[in-house]
Amino acid sequence: MRALRRPWLALALLAAAAASCHRRSGGPPYTPAESLATVRLDPALRIEAFVTEPAIASPVAMEFDERGRLFVVEMPGYPIDTRPTGRVKLLEDGDGDGRYEKAGVFADGLVLPTGVMRWRRGVIVTAAPDVWYLEDADDDGRAEARTRLLTGFAFTNPQHTVNGPLYGLDNWIHLAHEGPAEAIVYKDTFGDRGSGVRWADGPASAPLDANGHSVRFRPQTREIEAVAGRSQFGHAFDDWGRYFTLDNSNHVRHAPIPARYLRRNPDLLLPSAMQDVSDHGAAAAVFPVTRGARFEMLSEPGQFTSACSLTFVPGGPLREALGRSSLVAEPVHNLVHRDLWSDAGATFVARRAEDRRELLAAGDAWFRPVNFAAGPDGALYLVDYYRPVIEHPEWGAAHRHDHDHASALFQGSDRGRIYRIGAAAGHPRPGKLPGAASTAELVGMLAHPNLWWRRSAQRLLVERRPPDAPALLTALFRQSASPLGRLHALWTLEGAGALSPALVREALRDGEAGVRENAIVLAERFLAAESALEPALVAMTADPDPRVRFQLACTLAGLGSAAARHARERLLAAAMDDRWMHVAVLSASSDGAAATLERALAPGGLAAAEAPGRAAYLREAAGGVGARKRTAEVSRLIARVARAGRPAAAWWRGAVLEGLGRGLRRARGAEAVAAEARVALVALAEDADAGIRRAALELLAQGGLPDAARARPALDRALARAADRARDAAVRADAIALAALAPRGLPLDRLQSWVDPREPEAVQAAAVRAMRAAEGEAAGAFLLARWRSLTPAVRAEAAEVLLADPARTRSLLAAIQDGRVQPWTLGFWSKRDLLMHDDEAVRAAAHALLEERPGEKEAVLKRYEAALDRPGDPGRGAQVFQAACARCHRFQGAGAEVGPDLGTVANRPASLLLKDILLPSLSIAQGYESYLVERVSGGTDEGVLAGQTPTTIVLRREGGPELVIPREDVRRLQVSQLSAMPSDLEQQVGERDMADLLAYLTRAR
Repeated sequence: MRALRRPWLALALLAAAAASCHRRSGGPPYTPAESLATVRLDPALRIEAFVTEPAIASPVAMEFDERGRLFVVEMPGYPIDTRPTGRVKLLEDGDGDGRYEKAGVFADGLVLPTGVMRWRRGVIVTAAPDVWYLEDADDDGRAEARTRLLTGFAFTNPQHTVNGPLYGLDNWIHLAHEGPAEAIVYKDTFGDRGSGVRWADGPASAPLDANGHSVRFRPQTREIEAVAGRSQFGHAFDDWGRYFTLDNSNHVRHAPIPARYLRRNPDLLLPSAMQDVSDHGAAAAVFPVTRGARFEMLSEPGQFTSACSLTFVPGGPLREALGRSSLVAEPVHNLVHRDLWSDAGATFVARRAEDRRELLAAGDAWFRPVNFAAGPDGALYLVDYYRPVIEHPEWGAAHRHDHDHASALFQGSDRGRIYRIGAAAGHPRPGKLPGAASTAELVGMLAHPNLWWRRSAQRLLVERRPPDAPALLTALFRQSASPLGRLHALWTLEGAGALSPALVREALRDGEAGVRENAIVLAERFLAAESALEPALVAMTADPDPRVRFQLACTLAGLGSAAARHARERLLAAAMDDRWMHVAVLSASSDGAAATLERALAPGGLAAAEAPGRAAYLREAAGGVGARKRTAEVSRLIARVARAGRPAAAWWRGAVLEGLGRGLRRARGAEAVAAEARVALVALAEDADAGIRRAALELLAQGGLPDAARARPALDRALARAADRARDAAVRADAIALAALAPRGLPLDRLQSWVDPREPEAVQAAAVRAMRAAEGEAAGAFLLARWRSLTPAVRAEAAEVLLADPARTRSLLAAIQDGRVQPWTLGFWSKRDLLMHDDEAVRAAAHALLEERPGEKEAVLKRYEAALDRPGDPGRGAQVFQAACARCHRFQGAGAEVGPDLGTVANRPASLLLKDILLPSLSIAQGYESYLVERVSGGTDEGVLAGQTPTTIVLRREGGPELVIPREDVRRLQVSQLSAMPSDLEQQVGERDMADLLAYLTRAR
């Protein structure tokens, strides 16, 4: 039945007025206009409401089609409702005034749909475990036919399911995908790990294992393959077809090398085919301005924890205003982050565009940006899910799992907004849209400055394949002044099956580097039949552009000729510091891996002179040898390292051993380390060079020691070194690691003797690490008894030992319950392992112990929350800081360094800063614990652990100098139960003062 089409604008205004009358005063939910009033936006931009409830509700994705119509995916069921409540809405601007006054249901009955892409006479929609084609053949605005294209994706947490169908420059449809998230609490609902991706209507065949990979497919040719990168929610291509991904904490990554090249060499076992490109870190700081922000237990306040929908700023006025930029949504913190891009060899660097502030940040805690889409007008459209709760309860507080609280998870599901973000200078209205264009007009649109036009025109030309297109496309390539127009002409010809090798040879000489880079890719399909192409490629080794040279190395690695091999070696020599050039060269068949490494280690080869890039290449090349698991090759390589005992050779010997160990570990090839090789490794584990020692220890940990008679002298020497306090701490720590490889490990009492505050931290950590092999609960009992005397680094090792054994884990929980272990002394991942434990009893106990509970200061905190809504004066706040905080904290260069520099925590939401200030013992920063030292010589000292050496401990105290204590004078070291920060700060700082202090600390935002 045809969907009812209704004017939504008047309804939206009525709903907004009703909401304004009935919502509680001073807090969300807000009307769209009220929510926008809380937004801080880059002054080069303007934002306006485009479509809001009731026309749409719970939107997660959108796309404009070639006629300017808008498809919106609605997912009201997030996070845990698996009923078929998902829909695709179709919105139309019938009179061309820019307002979308018609809204109808294009398709419904979908389970947790996540993405949409226009294709042929309908749309492709992702809704795990399937990818659907929904067709509207009669063009009535309702899909009457549904075809399941792909199936077998994991039905898992909706944040992690397949999503983001995207038409690529390469004429494939790309799907963002990373594989299933581990479900513990909701295992029955979201525990499906997928059955392998396959064509839904095809004959039974081997399914594609897509776990850890995004996917691309071509419906018309029934091709499907995994790509090298993976992405959680959303992914992107730049103008030149390069692929970029993200996950919830790492907001931007580049996938430099395609999977087809890596498949040539299965022994090149890269840990990742992606490059972190953010210069401000993977879990980068973000700067929200939200009032009344709330966070679930495993959300990290003040840093990326829900990054999604990476999008490059399209061309036109927005690109002119923002430059070469990308945007990322961060819904937990109610903001949009912007990065500026620059080239870095085969990859890129993305740097923060604004210093300590974001492109867009909302004070509205319900504002949840989850997606973007480019429009035909050159604007970017932002999808606001508008919910109070965005985190999935799998990772939230236990009460979120209860049925009584489940309804709160869906509060706001009847709301949702799409905002239009444009340049402040305005955008020209679009002319004739691609849907009504002739073939010649479509070809001309391939040179449009806005990617939406180029992508739409290319898709339509490939779908329709008009007979006059090839000649027009060839003419565009040869005559257009637009490099992007020439680029799309080539790929549109490829998609239509009309690309000629002659045109590719012309493109190899194009004046634009991006065109040459793509021409090399396009040349690959003609290499077998066109003999003139290989010499043309070999002649490009001196190309001035690093990404052209990188692509050239990738392509030449697939050729077996001597000319291609020599060209690869020239490319490598010219870019030895670029690790992706290493990967490109090593992606050649592994049959020659050992010979390649031998050439590098020969006199006059890469090992002749030390350089960081050379060490990295040798490490990677040796990893390839290890991954082959061939005993003879492994033995020859270890023997070569053992023979080259010159001190000057330490750099490459350590690199080769480290790489060999990595390769063997990834390939589980420990059996390839022969007995004689293990004898040589024992000697190397006693080398003077730390890198060689640790690499040899790693190999011995995999392959084991030689027979007892040949290992015993070395083990005895290791025990003597470990006990010798005159030796370097690192040497002693490595000696403990070697001695612990003995078949029965080391006696627990000996290990315990080294866990002493008089011992260097490295020695203590090595001893605790070795306890992991100890049987029974004695090791756990010892560590818990000593917990408060352990430094943070040693505690981290102790937590690993405790969590590695079920009985020890239960003992840890008991220690938390009775106060022997304070929750804040556990690191994030240790807490995560407890809260997400697969044992339901452990999980329940962890939630009960680690969740915050109202305490005696709850009333004080409640009273001070008024400071969050009161406008503060940063000038007066500076005076409050000097009076109450500067004795222990630094901020903007002023103050003491007893506690954390507040410049490092000022990105925390103000609501959490308030709690940090008033309830300091609930949130002691790791590394700023207060310790009590009982001296052998008598007396005690207390202060923050400011530093350590193998022979000293340094305490820092409020208002006093640093205190240096010899380790030999430490009888007992114990962490305090309480923060060194005063717990009665409300006695010094009133509510008005607190508002001023918060304004001062957060003014950069």
